[in-house]
Amino acid sequence: MKRFAVAMLLLSAAAWAAGPSNQDCLDCHSMEGLEGVTERGKKLDLFVPENALTGSVHETFACVDCHTGAVDWTDGPHAPDGLKVACANCHEAEAKIFGAQDVHGKAHARKDPMAPYCHSCHGGHRILPLSSPESATARQNQADTCGRCHGSEEINTQANILKRNLISRYKSSVHWEAIQRGRPGASCTDCHGFHTILSSERPDSTVSQVGIVKTCMVCHPNPSRSFREGAHARALFHGNHDVPTCTTCHGDHDMASLKVRTGDAKQWAATQVCIWCHSNARMMARYGLNTDPVESYLKDFHGLTARGTAGASATCADCHDAHHSLPSSHPQSRMSITNRGTACGECHGQVSQSFAMAFSHKKAMQYTGAKIEGIVRVAYIVIILGSVAGMLAHNLLQWIWAVRRKHAEQSAQKHIRRMTRFELVSHFVLFIAFAMLVVTGFALKFPETFWARWLFALGMTEAVRAFLHRTAAVFMSLDFFLFLVYMVAARRGKKVLKAMLPFPIKKDIAEFIATMKYYLGLQKERPRFGIFNYAEKFEFWALVWGTLIMAVTGFILWFPHSLPHSWPPWVQTVSRIIHYYEALLATLAILIWHGWHTIFHPDEYPMSTTWLTGYITEEEARHKYSDEALAAMLPKEKAGDTQEEA
Repeated sequence: MKRFAVAMLLLSAAAWAAGPSNQDCLDCHSMEGLEGVTERGKKLDLFVPENALTGSVHETFACVDCHTGAVDWTDGPHAPDGLKVACANCHEAEAKIFGAQDVHGKAHARKDPMAPYCHSCHGGHRILPLSSPESATARQNQADTCGRCHGSEEINTQANILKRNLISRYKSSVHWEAIQRGRPGASCTDCHGFHTILSSERPDSTVSQVGIVKTCMVCHPNPSRSFREGAHARALFHGNHDVPTCTTCHGDHDMASLKVRTGDAKQWAATQVCIWCHSNARMMARYGLNTDPVESYLKDFHGLTARGTAGASATCADCHDAHHSLPSSHPQSRMSITNRGTACGECHGQVSQSFAMAFSHKKAMQYTGAKIEGIVRVAYIVIILGSVAGMLAHNLLQWIWAVRRKHAEQSAQKHIRRMTRFELVSHFVLFIAFAMLVVTGFALKFPETFWARWLFALGMTEAVRAFLHRTAAVFMSLDFFLFLVYMVAARRGKKVLKAMLPFPIKKDIAEFIATMKYYLGLQKERPRFGIFNYAEKFEFWALVWGTLIMAVTGFILWFPHSLPHSWPPWVQTVSRIIHYYEALLATLAILIWHGWHTIFHPDEYPMSTTWLTGYITEEEARHKYSDEALAAMLPKEKAGDTQEEA
């Protein structure tokens, strides 16, 4: 019996010396829930089902063929430092270049916890052949395989990851669309390589600015060959990195094609990329060029319709050949004198030489007919300015005459006071301050508008604009504060406040309904109102609300450093939003609502003079206001007569 035990022990030792069998490994690893911890501190699932290698290219392998290491029977079948996955034993060449050049291999060597290894891409036990549609490295699965890392937010925040959202952008590309349809399309490894993925900053990288041209040539030989013969590629291969490459126009991962993609993608690839560079004055000056081509294109029919909704006009790429772009002086250029007619004819049919030469990007005065164009343009500008100025002066003179006549007629009649001298001054200050705030505020928001540029040209620098805006804000705030004091302290002010309160009430709603019925023809009698009608009350309380909002948000934006430290940071951004939209609302309300009731209303046209004189005629008052309101507004000695007449 002892001899048998010794023999069995010797046989077991000999077996372990040759290596444990798969069953020996599965005795432990087939237990569900078995876990371990990697040397990088991550939890590792050690459960391995018995059919783990079924269908794998390693199906005939033993566990120890891949998991190598010295065996110490006293501590179990593992080496003290654990078994190693030795892919390099069979794949020596791939492992060598992966560790020496590949960005992933270098990161793995320095023990970057985010770095992938062989099993990260190819899989663990069930490594399928590339021909299998279920393989992790199959063309249709590479986006998801690479996306396990490059699609995660964790890796996007890494300092060395410069381009973000790679997978989502790739899945919007024509390459991914082609793969989904079962057609040839570039996958991740087609552009970046397999085990020699290099950073794009390296000149020998397949996705460097120069290398990408060679990479694209594999699938797109004709366009790439044309590009290499064009002006851009010649400059690129001579070390000029300001010129575009394939990915500059078509995108890197979100690849667009002018033949497949339409709309914004087409405009982006065919015009916007060209404009990025050719509208850059400093870049163009660096190479002895100018921005005239972009400016002339955007003003021409082609550019105008491309910017608008037509979208069917010629783009930069249509005329100049996107890939084989050459200067017009080159005999092979589509825009050369000999070839231009053919290029235009692709859209316009057979064209004459005169038609083909009618459009040019050349600077003014540098081509035949430019002087005539310049003379006609200047002449029309003078005619337009003179005509408009004359018409405005003519109409303004008539309007002023009509205002003066109305004022004279009103002065000759009996009148009652609607605004005291203090109210007139307060209204005038409000008018000036509000106008200044509108002009200086919107000049900051819309600096590209013609009137803002005109003001800047006259010397309204940012310092001047800010000073005028804040000064007007102070005057308007003081004016508003004094008027509030006036309404609660002065006898006349108290009457105004009493007439304005409360709002809205049932009477105001009834006045509004009656007014709408009258103008819709549903009521014959024209409604008469109290001292202040619903429209005036609405405007007054809108002014109070708007002024308070603008004052609070304005001073927050003026003195942001004085805000309490406990206030959240969004206070400033929200204040900026409120300040802008409240200003926009107030401006539109003044133009549309106040302007209508004081200027364009048939009863007031050409303008209500009350804001200048403070008076309204008794005839107008009897036409607008109720008997009760008239009794309150007329002087006391006339109140009784008014009641008797009523």
